Amino acid sequence: MEHDLYSTLPDEMLGRLLFTGDAKAYEAIYQRHWRALFSIATWKTNSQVAAEELVQELFLRLWENRQKTLIEKPEAYLKTALKYSVIGFIKAKLASAQAELGEASYQAAEQLADTDVDLADLSAALEQALLLLPEKTRLVFQMSRFEQRSTSEIAAHLGLSDRAVEYHITQSLRLLRFQLKDYLAYTIATSFLFS
Repeated sequence: MEHDLYSTLPDEMLGRLLFTGDAKAYEAIYQRHWRALFSIATWKTNSQVAAEELVQELFLRLWENRQKTLIEKPEAYLKTALKYSVIGFIKAKLASAQAELGEASYQAAEQLADTDVDLADLSAALEQALLLLPEKTRLVFQMSRFEQRSTSEIAAHLGLSDRAVEYHITQSLRLLRFQLKDYLAYTIATSFLFS
């Protein structure tokens, strides 16, 4: 019964209770927001595994810092924190490709690391460009570039021929190269996404 009471409290009240160390307020915040945060993180990272880890870390930090900062708007706080977690995830992913990218692209990565704005812009541009792709073409691209699946694996999974998969990849690369051409991270992004 007490748990039900917490679930009806406004976010602002839960934030104040959390600041006092109230574990039930924390549970209510978690139950209210984790699904939406997981959904956002999955879309941004294209990985349910990565999304789960990011959201778990987010709520762990929320609990660990519960009495350091009064969070009056938990939803806005969590979404902003998730945004920066996703940016960190993308930076790490790009950095992991550093050895393959060569010195010029490494320098571009160093520039990129100095400014979250450029990375956020690149991420947003990529998101928008992906939305312009037909659904099947977008799915093929994501399976190829984000899930690292082979042409034959994608073909078997989607019931397509290898040639059809290659066509979808070619089409997606043509549009994405055009959409991302003006960004600072073009060299690094194209090496990572389009190789």
